[in-house]
Amino acid sequence: MRSPVGEGKKRLLEALFDEFGENGPSPNLSMRQVAERLGVHHTLLTYHFGSRPGLLRAVLLEARRRDNLVIAETGNELGFAALCRAVWSFYSDPAHEDRVHAFFHLVGLAVYERDAFQELVVDIDGLAQLLETAALRDGATAADARQQSIIATASLRGLLLQKLLTPTAEVDAAAERFITSLAAFEGGGRTSSTP
Repeated sequence: MRSPVGEGKKRLLEALFDEFGENGPSPNLSMRQVAERLGVHHTLLTYHFGSRPGLLRAVLLEARRRDNLVIAETGNELGFAALCRAVWSFYSDPAHEDRVHAFFHLVGLAVYERDAFQELVVDIDGLAQLLETAALRDGATAADARQQSIIATASLRGLLLQKLLTPTAEVDAAAERFITSLAAFEGGGRTSSTP
């Protein structure tokens, strides 16, 4: 096993993804256990990431950055509703369940320690920006596109949380119903009252 000692935070992140896959280490592993798997001393992880939540935050931010690149490529020409469907399909896939668990775990921590998780809080808007761009492509005004993206992002995250808590077919059906309702926004549809 290679040792990324002295190669910095970026190399450690790469090593984390190489060793643990795209979801990163399980939240159940301690910093020492993660360090052992990487073949480094746990103090190196502590130096670069601070704590277990700091390590999870860094891994999640990198994973979300990679996800957003994939979704952006997929959704470059998609309308708003189709992009929402692509986002739902991506994150509701059981292969990403660990990442979704980590996301909600860290969001819960951020509610109590917003300053400590500021980078995560700022990054949360990345998905909304992709959706906003799709709404603009569909002809929405700037204000409507922003509102649509906030509503869709919050709704999809709520549905993902529901799927984690009560994984039933009804959640997937509700997601599809929500996404189908978004078709009204496409083709220049507006959320505000216009003549």
